[in-house]
Amino acid sequence: MKKTWNRLTRYSLLVTCCLALTACSFFGSRPSEEAPEPATPTISSVFQISDKHYGGVVPYRPNQTRGMLAERDYRIDFSHLELGMMEIAQETFSTEEYLFQEGQRISKEQVEAWVSRSSKNQEGLNPPKGKNLLIQVLEHDYVSKQQNGPFGMVISLALNPVYTDPSGQEKEFTVDELRAKGQQLSARIVQKIRAENQQVPMVIALYQVPGRSSTLVPGRFIMTGTVNATDSSVSKWQPIQEEFFLFPGSDAESEYPQISMQYDKLKKNVQGFFGEYIGLTGLGRFMDGELVELTITASAEYDSRTEVLQFTQYAAGLINQYFDKKVHVNLYVQSITAPLAIYVRPSEGEPYMHIYRK
Repeated sequence: MKKTWNRLTRYSLLVTCCLALTACSFFGSRPSEEAPEPATPTISSVFQISDKHYGGVVPYRPNQTRGMLAERDYRIDFSHLELGMMEIAQETFSTEEYLFQEGQRISKEQVEAWVSRSSKNQEGLNPPKGKNLLIQVLEHDYVSKQQNGPFGMVISLALNPVYTDPSGQEKEFTVDELRAKGQQLSARIVQKIRAENQQVPMVIALYQVPGRSSTLVPGRFIMTGTVNATDSSVSKWQPIQEEFFLFPGSDAESEYPQISMQYDKLKKNVQGFFGEYIGLTGLGRFMDGELVELTITASAEYDSRTEVLQFTQYAAGLINQYFDKKVHVNLYVQSITAPLAIYVRPSEGEPYMHIYRK
């Protein structure tokens, strides 16, 4: 698992940009009468950039739960959720053998029933009162490139770690407690999905949503489970140790003091080299206690593209000086109103830079 997560981070920028272009349409509502009927798709020719990404099924068919995430009173961080599901999928469904399709088997009505309270709906999986545990169920489908070939599913369960104790106080589950709760929910959901999808292998991903007060740190995956084609329940669970930390920040300084010190040196040198104020914030992604990806956002006002070029090159040099080559680094240089430059140093392969002309 760790090998794939590290390998795939270098491609996250491209996929994120693609998702960003479609984000507005995804969150829009869609009348229920327009929802496509679940069906095994016909495989048409498709353009696939590389074997590191899934090609798509043509024609494109949107997820049946389109618009539901916008209706939830929780910040799920959809981009990280979807990208993470695709990374997890590659452990089971090879990009060389499968195409991606948004979920077509689970209906919006089914998900609405599952995330409702058990006191109001016999299908409801949330407690009669207090905080909801199950926030969302999202489906991704993987279709064999061979006509009438095998079919697979990745199902994510977005879980809320905050609960209300008997005294009415809000508390938070530990990761192990949330994993146990998620496993219990998964057992019921897998049975419901299996009833209508025989002989379909599934991967279950448990995703912890971020706290409402956390506006910059995304949610994280905490566990995956495998359901073989002939099984009616999860046969194997695998914990995931994924964490995100802001730089600079007290949490990062406490948990990863060495990396926090390296970031502070980077920031100090960048701000010392250029006279005007430059805001520099970082988001580190850790897997199994190791930094695998660092995204740095530099905010400043520049009047000249040559100045942007010089700044980006200087910052890139410092990044190579302070951070190990195995860490994928994204540097976004921006003004208040527009992006100015991008520098990406993948964990494998050559780095690249782009300066926006306008």
